Amino acid sequence: MSGGVDSSVAAALIAASGVETVGVSMQLYDQRDGAAGHTFGSCCTLDDLHDARRVAAAIGIPHYVMNFERQFDEQVVANFVREYMNGRTPLPCVHCNSDLKFATLLERARALGADHVATGHYARVERDETTGRYRLLRGLDRSKDQSYFLFSLDQAQLSRARFPVGALTKTEVRAHARRLSSPTHHPTDCPLCREGSASVR
Repeated sequence: MSGGVDSSVAAALIAASGVETVGVSMQLYDQRDGAAGHTFGSCCTLDDLHDARRVAAAIGIPHYVMNFERQFDEQVVANFVREYMNGRTPLPCVHCNSDLKFATLLERARALGADHVATGHYARVERDETTGRYRLLRGLDRSKDQSYFLFSLDQAQLSRARFPVGALTKTEVRAHARRLSSPTHHPTDCPLCREGSASVR
């Protein structure tokens, strides 16, 4: 859970389906005072983690923050710097998804008894009944499709991946968020009602 609307609605939909759900957020860099200069982009800030915790409480699920600082630095940031220095155009979100969310995070989630990892990506997974192989499909909302950030997921990772908002449009996701939020909350104060970053949430 990133704290954005997409991952928040994804968690709420999974929980509403009757599946035992645990909210997990990744701490990707040191967020102590004075460490702000070491951030990588604007994702997963301390405010985002607080929002994710508030959403989990509203949904009624436990929430954990897992420290991935070392893994993020080694597998995402270092790769980005290395590729950039060699004149290539790196795609850090791809490594974050395949190496962290659907590898290391899945490993830790399984230690909590979880069988799958669900995210707020606009993508879908379908199993071919003939071959038994899993296929990554574009999100129903083509204007928000994020399947290209997930192209490196292998069959084992795809089999454990769930994308609850992949079959919805962004408009439908926002409508779900409005239904989930308390009517006494002003939209600007409610994490479920706010627009989140579309890249990794």
